[in-house]
Amino acid sequence: MPHPARPYSAIDAYRNKILPLQAQAEVRNRWLRERLDKVIPALMRREGFDLWIVIAREYNEDPVIMTLLPAPAMAARRRTILVFALQADGAAERITLDRYGFGDFYTRGWEPEKEEQFAALRRVVQERNPQVIGLNVSDDFAFGDGITHTEYNGVMAALGKSYTGRVRSAERLCVGWLEHRIEAELTVYPGIVEMGHALIAE
Repeated sequence: MPHPARPYSAIDAYRNKILPLQAQAEVRNRWLRERLDKVIPALMRREGFDLWIVIAREYNEDPVIMTLLPAPAMAARRRTILVFALQADGAAERITLDRYGFGDFYTRGWEPEKEEQFAALRRVVQERNPQVIGLNVSDDFAFGDGITHTEYNGVMAALGKSYTGRVRSAERLCVGWLEHRIEAELTVYPGIVEMGHALIAE
């Protein structure tokens, strides 16, 4: 119903079509799971990466990491390290090295009481022995340049001389992830644009 203090406006027609926040989170998580299952391995193959490391600390997030985490997580917690490893069957293994985990979206790869966090990263990398490792560093694209100086130093020290020479910029992987839309998202997108236009008109 329109608000009694003002006349009916274009946006009123859409009020009942906007999902409650919990329902919105459930939809986004369904989309995220499909994107992680399908988009990540396809992009890693396209860009030639065996392994992709995304790392950020709380309050200073890489712009990509927030799009990789399921609701209700909104950002990194303490330090969050996500590792994507391309497998022989074409899927991408998803590992998180953080204190709290992200449900079944990522496999927990670190036990804080037994191992230092960067030591866990070193172990995970050595176990998979990737030939090409992606890090979010870029001269050209801000969205692909999200790793901070301190985190970069930590990762490179953890990798050691055997693996630092295998590190490449993951800028195109980052941009590809952010720009790609699955079919479910594309189906909803025109309606979101329509609602946006109605809101702007009001």
